[in-house]
Amino acid sequence: MRKLSIAAVLLASVPAFALPAANELSTQELVGQTIMPRVVIGQHQVFKEPIERGEISGFFIKAAEGLTVHPVITRKNQQKFLAKQRKKLIATIEDLNKWASNSPHHLPLFLGFDYEGGTVTSPMFMGLKQMPSNMLLAATRNPLLIARMYAQQAAEIRRVGGNMALGPDTDVNSNPANPIIQTRSFGDNATEVGIYSATAVKGLQMYGVPAVVKHFPGHGDTSTDSHYSQPVTDLSEKELWDTHVSAFEPAIQAGVWGVMTNHVVYPQVDDKNSAIFSKKIIKDLLRDKMGFQGLVMTDGLDMGGTNGKPMKDVVLDGFAAGNDVLLLTGGTSQIKESAEYPAMAATWVKEELKQPEPRILRADLEKSVQRVLDLKQFLSAPLTVESDEKDFSRVARQVSEEGVTLVRDEQNFPQQLQQARKVCVIMFADGIFSNQAYALADTFKKAGKKVSYVQTPRRPDVSAAKEINACVKKAQAIVVGTSSTSTTQPQQFEQVHDLFHYSDTYHVPLALVSLLNPYEITSYGRAKTVLALYGLTEDSAAVAAEILLGNRQAKGVLPIKLQENILLPFEKVKRATIL
Repeated sequence: MRKLSIAAVLLASVPAFALPAANELSTQELVGQTIMPRVVIGQHQVFKEPIERGEISGFFIKAAEGLTVHPVITRKNQQKFLAKQRKKLIATIEDLNKWASNSPHHLPLFLGFDYEGGTVTSPMFMGLKQMPSNMLLAATRNPLLIARMYAQQAAEIRRVGGNMALGPDTDVNSNPANPIIQTRSFGDNATEVGIYSATAVKGLQMYGVPAVVKHFPGHGDTSTDSHYSQPVTDLSEKELWDTHVSAFEPAIQAGVWGVMTNHVVYPQVDDKNSAIFSKKIIKDLLRDKMGFQGLVMTDGLDMGGTNGKPMKDVVLDGFAAGNDVLLLTGGTSQIKESAEYPAMAATWVKEELKQPEPRILRADLEKSVQRVLDLKQFLSAPLTVESDEKDFSRVARQVSEEGVTLVRDEQNFPQQLQQARKVCVIMFADGIFSNQAYALADTFKKAGKKVSYVQTPRRPDVSAAKEINACVKKAQAIVVGTSSTSTTQPQQFEQVHDLFHYSDTYHVPLALVSLLNPYEITSYGRAKTVLALYGLTEDSAAVAAEILLGNRQAKGVLPIKLQENILLPFEKVKRATIL
């Protein structure tokens, strides 16, 4: 049985000797320890020289395939593709660490991941084991299980050579049409989100992986995507605290290492600056009122939420507001430019320090870098925790067993399915979810059902209708898996309602399985049987099938309120680099 020794991984990637103090570093090195660009696996060579010069603190790691386009992935090639990506990820990290060992002070790198489930697919495109979404975890109502799952995330991060989690997401998803948070949140109740976030932090940090809760002071009330524009949340200070900010308190009290700020403007707190550039939010609220002493990190500074602010001002205003680490990068097509930003940032800081009234002081910069170095010193401490790779799968399975939720069943679908021999399974799911989607049909097959199966993307083309029509013909029961993100795709919506019509006309029982975003359920009021998975995994799909067969009792509880008469808007959603 293969086990991971966290101590062995830590000692292999991080020096065990004492790191220098911040005041021992040059200005160039100081600024370097505050800069974290995005690195795309397999496209990291451009960062070799800046790393060896000590100009980069670390990276948030992505895969090009998950950022820009979906390669053609099917059940036949999915596992091979993911294995190849994992090798590329590990090789990239090995190179980055090797280059860091050649830097002047041999300072190790932060190597962080947006390791989330549900709508966030970037970890899958790097070959990481698939996490259940926070909302699925919350549906278990089991804080201990949440801590165990995040401990397994930490072990997986360490297995590939990483050392930081850019999570958990601690936003309270109070807006059902939120285009960016959704199942990344633990729910719409600040108290519960706070409890679950703190237990996730404990699970990560127990396994030696520092957590960075996000997106402070709360991104859950927004109706626009900060990747493309600057959202505004015009809540009173009291309402903002009660419904959003307070969710971050338990994680801070639990000793979370990092907090990530966001691009949202809160006019009742600071009507001139988004949170990233707001002293009132970072220094007055987070530092002084809430007592947070760890790292403050920005969200990605290539996002549209910066409102076109020149990069020089992004850097200087980011430091002036109180951020310790800047996620400074260009767009996905600007890899070479990203490698130049750290040196440019150092130049801008040096020039600013010479001004009669500089926006930043060297003493404040040293304080920020000392926080960075303190965390890097922590990462050098050996741990004795061991993890069997199979533990991840065992815990993830339990999460699905306790979290998949039966929202309603007004037709006793399991009894009707037991009587049916021929079942049509239709899954609106993109190729990266090929094996996950098929797990539902495969469970039916193992139960002796004759299954006709159709998988079509979330935005089906014209040919999908023909496949679906052929599938439902002669079917004695229909199961349809729907996949909306922040919106309901019109083609999918129309196809599903055609299935409702067919079911009603020909008296064929139909069950709807919401694969990703449970808020879409209100768009399908005609569905008599509804399950919520909060994110499509092989486990959640198999558990859903077992519930529909009547072989398992659903245990999950909705962690959100589904308001009636809310139809998620029809609109095309741009692919986003989700942080």
